[in-house]
Amino acid sequence: MKKIISILFLLTIGYLRADTTIVALDNVHHYFGAGTNNRTVFETVRLPSQNHNFSQILMHFNLSCPNGGCDPWDRKANISVNHLNKWFEIGRYVTPYGIECGWTLDVSDYRSILKGEIYLRSFIDTWVQPGWLVTIEFEFISGVPDHPNIVIRNMWNNSYLVYGDTTNPINIDQITEYIPQDTENTFLRITTTGHGQGNTNNAAEFSQNIHEIRLNDFFIYEHNFWRGDCQSNSCSPQNGTWQYNRAGFCPGDKVVPQDFNLSNFVVPGFTTSLSYVLEDYFNQCSPNNPSCVNGVTCSSCSYNNTGHTEPYYFIASHLIMYTENYHSNADAFLSVAEDTLSGSITINLENYIPVYGIQFDINLNNLYGNGLDQIQLQSGVDGRAEESGWTVSVGPSGRVVAISQDAGEPIPAGEGRLTNIPWNRHYFPDVTGQLSLDNIFVSGYFGSELSHESGASFELETILNIDQSNQFPEQHKLLSSYPNPFNPLTTIPFFIAQDEIVNLDIFNINGKKEESLLVNVVMKSGNHKVKWDASKFSSGTYFLRLSVGQVIYTEKLLLLK
Repeated sequence: MKKIISILFLLTIGYLRADTTIVALDNVHHYFGAGTNNRTVFETVRLPSQNHNFSQILMHFNLSCPNGGCDPWDRKANISVNHLNKWFEIGRYVTPYGIECGWTLDVSDYRSILKGEIYLRSFIDTWVQPGWLVTIEFEFISGVPDHPNIVIRNMWNNSYLVYGDTTNPINIDQITEYIPQDTENTFLRITTTGHGQGNTNNAAEFSQNIHEIRLNDFFIYEHNFWRGDCQSNSCSPQNGTWQYNRAGFCPGDKVVPQDFNLSNFVVPGFTTSLSYVLEDYFNQCSPNNPSCVNGVTCSSCSYNNTGHTEPYYFIASHLIMYTENYHSNADAFLSVAEDTLSGSITINLENYIPVYGIQFDINLNNLYGNGLDQIQLQSGVDGRAEESGWTVSVGPSGRVVAISQDAGEPIPAGEGRLTNIPWNRHYFPDVTGQLSLDNIFVSGYFGSELSHESGASFELETILNIDQSNQFPEQHKLLSSYPNPFNPLTTIPFFIAQDEIVNLDIFNINGKKEESLLVNVVMKSGNHKVKWDASKFSSGTYFLRLSVGQVIYTEKLLLLK
């Protein structure tokens, strides 16, 4: 019997590590006509629940001809995954002129959204009934990934951005995002293709325009996405004008996104602002140009859906970050823990963008033990909420509401402890079980709902009986300063088990004392915090030294200006 179990175990392990191919779509018909619009196909696909055992994820997509032949025209197409109620484009291509073809894209950077049950969208902008038969497969290749933890954030996404029309001005917002403290590499991925012809400079499909990427309002990269290799397309020969070079694509080929490395420009632990600025352009051959004259300005001022179509760009982009540890892709990530020394429930928050309000329930239903009916929660104290001037109220049922005391002052993007919620579990050491967060709502600017996720349930640690421990262990503790990195203020929290003489000093990286924050101060047992204002100091690494009686604690601080 043991031998059989061992064999089954080895087979299971082998299966988990083996290459795996999942068919998402199998010759699914995309078409338009006969009263049916089947240009977009949605499908729920079951992928491996975890992909940390796969070094690479490839997406294979193939086009076949249905009865009646393939669509004779080149059509833009893309494949997207819905994640956190937002669509993430993971691949784009343009169909060939009337022949069958197939391609492969490496989608390993999207591993955080390519696991478990996914909702897939396949789109081809076809307007004829023959259309296309589409097959999509995901190949998971076993091995250790180079980057197992990858954050994906949607940036600018617009499937029809009109170009060169003053009556429809371009509006591409500047986007500010937080870069987690343990980020190892950051880059911006952009996929832009130009469409429309018969306009000034034959924009936007056949004109080479170069756009700009700016970081914190400074130019850092040119975005030249012109395809000058359409004649060498492996999906050939085709019908039509497939040999002509185009803005970002070739008929019958995948669109390869461009990556721009931001690692030398961003600082982990801080926010960065990115802008995508299009080259100046005015389409004189537009029905919206009052100066356009047929046969003079151009052959025709009106769009006709054939040789003269409105110029526009199809843009998708993502901010991609390789991190040392796991981070959510959501706007806000909440987690719960317990600090037995301070006798409180700790709520942690990581948010890529500012947060204007938070509501959630602390779920106590999975706790058990004597005294459970006497557990009480108090209003939240300390943390990022207090730093931002917020109040954190807690109802009898565990409903937590955190809002600004001032006129809509948000918690800025960042990560760390949101608040501590004192509770009296140390009086009831038999109470144990799991804490979790439920019914979460996070609001953004003007009450918009932000995407959110929460961490796993927290298993409570066993604490000593009050008679044995006098409520708290006889142990001092230096807690993590926040924020860290910082500019120029940081808060230094610590716990003292009994009354002691306390000293708190700041040293530079060379060991020279720069400032004394506490000198021979007699402090009562309990939680304390000291703020350090480093306005007069230069950027760099510093060390704090906390002396409590004969015990010394140290911590590294990073000042970034």
